[in-house]
Amino acid sequence: MDPGQRRWPPEPDDGELKLLTEVARSRQWTDGPWTAEVERRMERLTGAPHAVAFNSCTSALHAALHAMGCVRGTRVAVPALTFAGTTTGAAHIGADLVFADVRPGSLTIGTDVPDADLVIAVDLHGVPHGLDREAVAGRPVLTDACQSIGSTLDGRHVGATGTHAWSFSSAKLIAAPDGGAVTTDDAGIAGRLRELRDYGVPAGGSRSNSAVIWAGGHNWRPTELTMAMVAHRLERLDRWAERARQVTERVHRTLDGAGLWRQSAGEAARPAWHKIRFGAPGWDPGRADGIERSLNEAGVPTHRWGLVPLHRHPAFGGGTGGTGSGGLPVTEAAAAGTLCLGTEAVPPMTWTDDEVEQVCRILETTAGS
Repeated sequence: MDPGQRRWPPEPDDGELKLLTEVARSRQWTDGPWTAEVERRMERLTGAPHAVAFNSCTSALHAALHAMGCVRGTRVAVPALTFAGTTTGAAHIGADLVFADVRPGSLTIGTDVPDADLVIAVDLHGVPHGLDREAVAGRPVLTDACQSIGSTLDGRHVGATGTHAWSFSSAKLIAAPDGGAVTTDDAGIAGRLRELRDYGVPAGGSRSNSAVIWAGGHNWRPTELTMAMVAHRLERLDRWAERARQVTERVHRTLDGAGLWRQSAGEAARPAWHKIRFGAPGWDPGRADGIERSLNEAGVPTHRWGLVPLHRHPAFGGGTGGTGSGGLPVTEAAAAGTLCLGTEAVPPMTWTDDEVEQVCRILETTAGS
């Protein structure tokens, strides 16, 4: 395969291009029917009673934190092995980030959550985190579900209960020119989200300075062009999620047979795998580097997602370790000693069956060398 070839996101087909042209010609580019349609479809997909669309998942997380009562000084627990966007909103608000270690199998936040007022849990690479989706020991949970839109847990969509932020960016299963959403089973949170999304003005009200009731409001409205594309692509989610599962399950069998480590999800979870993360036994960094070189030389693209965990990142307290971080041994070992197959432009689910088999043969050879 050609690592420089772009296979994802999918190119718009003729029907999608016609739809986008119609939306552009309507000149209703925000607050229109396609935003409402995406919200309805996200409610049906997840089973959550409320969905609010945003211009990005980062905005969705930021607004959700506001809506859940996060203010300056609120202690927010978050796994250190995640993308910076998980914590961008909390940082803007002025919350105190408390970084948590992850579990050695799933790489999601463990049940031993640090002392905090609110928890952001992450469905890393589509693998559902193991916390209660609503609260842990009385502390509300917000799930960064940007990578798990097609994943299920105990036979239900991961977003069925609790409050979740979703992504429609170009690397995700539902890929558009960015966009996001929050689903929640809390009507109060949903109402506040609609206000925060529109400068802090109550939903349905006239937009004016006198109408603003939330100082934390922003222009977080999605465009109708993006929402029309998202609605159109949600119809194909099942197909893309199933392909991601098929490829990942095949590669996982090879990794298991070769004695390599790979991320696991548990029997109750059925992820729509966003990434295939693996490493040498014991997560030896030198061996991981060698495996990566061998795969790249054989034409198999890889990438190091999360190589710098957030508690070591300069923007989030790196050097001092961040608030309450201490040593996070699992996070640090996983960051240094594991890698992901494919790239965001050529993810494994876009590989042909022949390419998948070729990669599996290379993995078997690499593991034995």
